[in-house]
Amino acid sequence: IDLHLVRQWLKEAGKIALIQRDFLDATLKTDGTLVTNIDRQIETLLVERISRYYPDHQILAEEGSNKKTKGEFLWAIDPIDGTRAYVSGLPIWGISVGILRRGDPYAGVFFMPATGEAYWGTDDKAFLNDRPLLFRKNADIRDTSAFIAVPSNAHCYYTISFPRLRSLGSTTAHLAYVACGFAMAALTRRIYIWDVAAVLPWLEITGVRLVYLSGKTFNPHELLDGHLSPEPLVAAPFNIIEDVRKLI
Repeated sequence: IDLHLVRQWLKEAGKIALIQRDFLDATLKTDGTLVTNIDRQIETLLVERISRYYPDHQILAEEGSNKKTKGEFLWAIDPIDGTRAYVSGLPIWGISVGILRRGDPYAGVFFMPATGEAYWGTDDKAFLNDRPLLFRKNADIRDTSAFIAVPSNAHCYYTISFPRLRSLGSTTAHLAYVACGFAMAALTRRIYIWDVAAVLPWLEITGVRLVYLSGKTFNPHELLDGHLSPEPLVAAPFNIIEDVRKLI
């Protein structure tokens, strides 16, 4: 799979999102999340491109443009991760494409049009734009600049005994920030596979572990039917993941 081509698709989609932001039509879905006409426009674009270049691949997309085949590859698409931030005119949102092979993370691209950041890679190499992401082996929970990225409603459901929490608007961005070392850790809400698929291939090679809040191992195979995860997730470097879980 040509990830450089996929990055071009996401940049094209990003231009649509930026240009069309003044022509938004936003509505609430049954689960209480926002969807816009731009989400649907981007999803249509990506599904068309994937179907044209990889016709035997399966597609699972947030807004329902699904395609089932007998192919071994599955593309999980979130046309705009962080729709509320996007609608509000804030910069932390992005277009997310994760590719799984026989249910296992294979490759992913997450592009943030407002900031120009492209996080992308496979299970053996990952990049922020063209800078390689490195393995984090000595993360320090006592670092005075460290913060935990959390959902905007975390204060309604959790007591978190850590002094620095930040909610930036996008689950995928939060996880990407952990992978590249900007954030110490992230707590997610209950998620769908398209919320995390883009980052899954390169979390382990950057030294980051993803587990359910209870400590149970996260298995992406359990979410390939499009269902919501049974629990929130915690992401943090391997050496501090248990310390972070105990803070929540």
